[in-house]
Amino acid sequence: MSLMKRFQEKKKEDPGYGEGASSFAVLGTMPTTAIAKQQTLTGFEKELEDDLAKLKLIRSRKQKEAEKAAHLVPKYLPVVETLKASGSDHPLLGQILVWLFDIADIHGAMALALYCIEHGVPMPERFRRDLPIYLCDTITEWAEGEQDAGRSVEPYFGQVCELAEGWDIPDEVSAKMLKLKGLVAMDLESWSEAITHFERAEEYGAKVKTVLGKARKKLESAKPNEEKPAEPAEAAGAEAEGTE
Repeated sequence: MSLMKRFQEKKKEDPGYGEGASSFAVLGTMPTTAIAKQQTLTGFEKELEDDLAKLKLIRSRKQKEAEKAAHLVPKYLPVVETLKASGSDHPLLGQILVWLFDIADIHGAMALALYCIEHGVPMPERFRRDLPIYLCDTITEWAEGEQDAGRSVEPYFGQVCELAEGWDIPDEVSAKMLKLKGLVAMDLESWSEAITHFERAEEYGAKVKTVLGKARKKLESAKPNEEKPAEPAEAAGAEAEGTE
C-alpha cells in the first residue's frame, strides 16, 4: 500500500489522524500529537522494511542503484528533512545516508552524514561498522575513484580527513586516508606536504615506499641550484689593472 493510500485509510478510521498535516511524506511536516507522530513513523518504518525486502530480490547491483536513485531516495527525502528539522536521531536517517552514498549523491550524503554524526544517528543494524568508520571508508573509496579520474576530491575528502583526526578509527583506515592525502598533494606538486602524509601513512602500516621516494626526489630537484658566490668588486678591479 502506498504512503498516501495508507494515510487515507487511517483518515477513514480516525478523522482526527494527522490533523494539521495531511501527509508527513507530501508536506514534510510532523503531526503535532505524540500518538500521531508515532503512528506516522511506524508507517514509514514498515514501508522501509517492505522496500528493503524488495531490493533484496534484485540481483543486479546497477539495477538496485537505479531503483534507489529513481524511486526510493526521492520517496524518503521529505521524511529525512522533517526528521532533521525536529532534531531526531531516528534510524531511518542512517538507511537513507547509505542509499545516498550508493547512488553517488556525495553532496547530499555528506550533509546528512554530518547531521547524523552530530545527533548520534546509528547505522542500520546489518552494518558492523559504526558511522565514523563507515564514513571514512566510503568517502576514501569515492575519493580514490575521483583522484584516478583526475577530478577534485574536495571539499568532501578534506572534510572527513579533518573530522577523522578526532576519531578513534582502525589504523588501516587511517593509513588509506593518509596515503590518498599524499597522492592528492603530489598531483598538486606539493612535495613537502605529500612527504608528510606518506610518512604518517607509513607509521600506520601503509605501503608507500615507492611514492614516498618519488616525492622526496621531486622535492630535491625542485630546490634551486646553489649559486656560486660573485667575486668582490675590488678584487675584480685590481685584477683588471694588473692585465693592462
